[in-house]
Amino acid sequence: MEEYMQMYVDMDVNEKQKGFIKFGGVASSSFSSSFLAPFFQNVCKEMTRKKKKETDKNFMLEDQNERLRAQNLRCTTQLQMLRSFTEKSRKIKAEMEMSRSITGTLPVLRDENRTSDDSGLTSDDTDRKQMSVSISECTPRVQRKATRTMLKNTSQGSSTSESSPCEDEAKPMPLPRRVHQSMTERDSLNSYAEDYEYDIEESSFERIEENVKNENEKYADYVNLHEFVAIKDDKVVYSEIVKHRSVEKEILPTLPSHQPRHWETRLIQAAEKCLSVIDGADSEGTSTGPSVSPYHISDVSRISSNNRTESPGSRKSSKLSRNSSPRVPSHHSYEDGAAYAIRDLCMGSDYYTPPDASSRYSAGTPNSRTSLIPTRETMEKAGYWTHLTDSRIKSLKRRYVVLRNGYICFYRKHGNRDEEPVNKINISDIRSVSKIEQQGAAYAFQLITASDKMNFMTESEKTTHDWVTILSAAIKATTLREMASRVTPIDASISGWMTRVKCGLSKKVFAALVNQKLMFFKNSNDLVPNGFLCLQGSQISEKQNGTEEYSGSSDEQLETTKEHPNQRKNNDSLCVQIANEDPVYLILRTSEEKEKWLYFLKAASGTAALCGTPFEILVQRMMAENVANDSPLWKDLLFTSGEEIPKDTMTSVDPSERKKTLEIAKACQLFVSVLMRPQATQYHIDLAQNILSTAVQQEYLRNEVYSQLIKMTSGSMPFGLQGWKLLALTIPLFLPKQYSLLWLLKRHISRWVDLPNESDETRMAIFCESALDRCLRVGGRQEGPSRLEVTSILTRDVTRTKFPHSISVKLPNSEYQIVEFDGSTEIGQCLSSLCLKLGMRPALLSGYALYMNDPLIHSLILLKGKQKLCDSLSTWESRSRDAQRGRVSSDCAAALSLRMRHYWSHLKSTETPIERQFLVWRASEEIVNGRIPLSNQLCESLAALYAQMVFGDASQSLSDQQFDFISQRFYPSKMLDVACIKSLRLQINTNWNELVGMSEQECVRVILQVLNKWPLFGCDLHEASMRTDNERKIYLALNDHSVSLLDRRHFDVIRTISYSSLSTFGQFQQDFMLTVIRPLTPGSHPDEAPKERLTFSMQKNEIEQLTLHLAEYIRCQKLVWKVSK
Repeated sequence: MEEYMQMYVDMDVNEKQKGFIKFGGVASSSFSSSFLAPFFQNVCKEMTRKKKKETDKNFMLEDQNERLRAQNLRCTTQLQMLRSFTEKSRKIKAEMEMSRSITGTLPVLRDENRTSDDSGLTSDDTDRKQMSVSISECTPRVQRKATRTMLKNTSQGSSTSESSPCEDEAKPMPLPRRVHQSMTERDSLNSYAEDYEYDIEESSFERIEENVKNENEKYADYVNLHEFVAIKDDKVVYSEIVKHRSVEKEILPTLPSHQPRHWETRLIQAAEKCLSVIDGADSEGTSTGPSVSPYHISDVSRISSNNRTESPGSRKSSKLSRNSSPRVPSHHSYEDGAAYAIRDLCMGSDYYTPPDASSRYSAGTPNSRTSLIPTRETMEKAGYWTHLTDSRIKSLKRRYVVLRNGYICFYRKHGNRDEEPVNKINISDIRSVSKIEQQGAAYAFQLITASDKMNFMTESEKTTHDWVTILSAAIKATTLREMASRVTPIDASISGWMTRVKCGLSKKVFAALVNQKLMFFKNSNDLVPNGFLCLQGSQISEKQNGTEEYSGSSDEQLETTKEHPNQRKNNDSLCVQIANEDPVYLILRTSEEKEKWLYFLKAASGTAALCGTPFEILVQRMMAENVANDSPLWKDLLFTSGEEIPKDTMTSVDPSERKKTLEIAKACQLFVSVLMRPQATQYHIDLAQNILSTAVQQEYLRNEVYSQLIKMTSGSMPFGLQGWKLLALTIPLFLPKQYSLLWLLKRHISRWVDLPNESDETRMAIFCESALDRCLRVGGRQEGPSRLEVTSILTRDVTRTKFPHSISVKLPNSEYQIVEFDGSTEIGQCLSSLCLKLGMRPALLSGYALYMNDPLIHSLILLKGKQKLCDSLSTWESRSRDAQRGRVSSDCAAALSLRMRHYWSHLKSTETPIERQFLVWRASEEIVNGRIPLSNQLCESLAALYAQMVFGDASQSLSDQQFDFISQRFYPSKMLDVACIKSLRLQINTNWNELVGMSEQECVRVILQVLNKWPLFGCDLHEASMRTDNERKIYLALNDHSVSLLDRRHFDVIRTISYSSLSTFGQFQQDFMLTVIRPLTPGSHPDEAPKERLTFSMQKNEIEQLTLHLAEYIRCQKLVWKVSK
């Protein structure tokens, strides 16, 4: 019956109407359609209802299983997060115990504990839904109440809430969907921490019974762990845990928007309209005119072709980042990879690896120690020697000699080799071996030891040459072996860098004198030398310009000559002449080093003899004996008799220079013997300036000045303190030429410093000692002392301070800052300390430099970094004396000013507040001089901003004094001459009243925001005239990446030339010339030149300043990028 009912259900509609039923494909008409139709309809309805009920139940079971499966995964993940959180909380609690005792902790969600960083435009007091990463990591998490509500979703059968897997109302169940594998898989890029691995066994669920509860009853047999604890880790993307669920869109709070004031909006619009530049002119190497990034690879590669490093500016689709690093060329990585491959291949686990294999494979080159240290192979040679002595009895004794194992053994005969030797000499005791010529001995040579000199003779000249060669090699091998076995550095008498020249070849080496051996090293920290000279018996002499005769073929010398053409003329060299060998020349850097090396080399060779004046012989004797402080030689008459007028010089001088030297000696004695009174200090100031300025210009006078000052400060003069002050003025200027005199100066000062009784002379000796150490480090000076320097030393007690001199520096905001310095302070050191005091970045990044006023042309002179500040003051005084025809008053003093030299537009974000303020004041000077294109409306608005910055809020009426100050300091002078004063005053006052309440920092920000609308803001402008364009008046604008040609009247950009396209620049005859490289097209004429020359008529001093400024920009461009990244 059921089969028939099923057939009826599947029966076609037409057949039902006809009343036929198919049995096995045969139509039966025995049943009437009117009789069977009602019966079958009731049965079919019952079966359809039953089938639908079973289907609904299966759908509900499958959906519930799916939800439980997802809930199980979510609970497992949160349990893992709880475990990780517990471990992290323990670590945080342990780490915060110490930090709480120092800084303390505050509840982060309380309003009264908020800091000033939470205030302002970016804060939101209405709602705090999230904590920052730093707060959430450092504060204990609290349990949050589960207050979320069920969100209804109109989509089919899906829930958007995590609090329950079902809905409030029963809805038709959809078909069961397959759970994606992404539920249990995680991407390696967004994976959790290691603590979150799925290492817990999955829980098993019992089969849900088929009987279904009431449809209105909610599911209560699952636990939502999110209602008990809320854990959030900002580093984890929680949307990746369950991907099949639709994530609720997080409603982020709207960012606070800065609503500018009406006048500020109007001002910015006026600036954009006035300061915008449409550059339609030609530009070399750039596509956007002045706004092109200066760090293109072509710009940098021309500056430093040897160090080709790609800058971030050349990378496509990337921005300039401060944390970016230069790329490394690809061939380096290939070589490194090949080295690692070789190391891995050679150091396989199947073979035995020697202990030093890793170092040999990683280095790639043989070890310097193994290549320089000779092997311990037995050097053996035998033959007959004849001993030559002055005694007839002992002379002409023939002995059989064997060289073996580092010893020279003497035997009576060849057959006595197995017996004890008659005499034995250790190779390490031999200092030198050389051929000699002695009467009656044609083939003789000499062995020199520490205690004796021995002469020997062989049968032939060839045999003598062989013995001398092999003995020299043995001595060298023994010396190198002893040096290689040392653990500590050598104890050298003197050491330093020099250039060694031999047989036309020169090489820069580090030399050290150890006993009687001059050793040469490649580096200053090497223990094994690559060569040495035995100085015993050698001749040491001075040789001026030795490199011109003996090192003309050296490649290194040729390169040095190209770089520094004038360097070869001033070289001081020494000649070391060893018997039967080519001379060796040692080139020193300064004359002081030459004198020092000359003394020690002569002492090592044994040819040092006491020579010179009596004073010089006494100094050499004291130095040879290394006398103590209580030696009677310090009380010699040459040191103590100082009251008499000098009749002869204390040092050796040429007869032609003796008269001038004696005058300087008498002047020094006059300075110390006459008491300096407070009412007549000008006499001693002028006398000290004359003595020291003459000694600076004439080098042969320096030794005499120091000899006289040492003699007059030995305690024999009644006014010896004046001698100490003159000595304190002399030390920063220059040092003695002779090393023996420099040694005497050091011992003389240290002897007074060590005196137990403290006095004025002792304190001055301490000051002189520190000045001497500083002068030895930084070097001497080029000019004599200035009036400021001499006055500070002679009239003040300089022993109470480290820097005895001081001078004021004018800042861009018209304020002054006092800087202190001494006689050896450089401009760079003074500038660095000034930037540190003011709170500025280093001078290279901030772009500031020190300038000094020129009394001749009434302009500013740039002070270079390596120049001494006292030399600059002396130069200014001499120029001022020339300008005033020799009359320089005491009130006249040099004025230093701090001004911007370079402006790096890509470093605007790193500017300090004081730098922004200085930049605003610098812009005011440019505005007054008419070097920034501004309209009348913009000038009035900027003048009001400057007034608010200087005076604060405006008063009811603008006073005459305030208006004069504002109009002269912040308004263009050309526009002021033609403006209506009454209307201008009214307009400035009106604009000023709109700025009530603005602080100084806000005014600086708005001014810079307006002026930065001009693309060439911050550039340095130089006036010039174009030779090729009918003397058109232009500005040459220099910035950090290019030089632009601006029309002087309308400020239109005529042309922009990048630094990468510049070939040469500088003075050409009486003009300034730029040589520009221009690329030629394939169809260009063959005679067309690839370079273009642009000439400009300028003043001579402007040409020098522009050339120097342009060179500094190009040189510092890559350096600034490296330092600032």
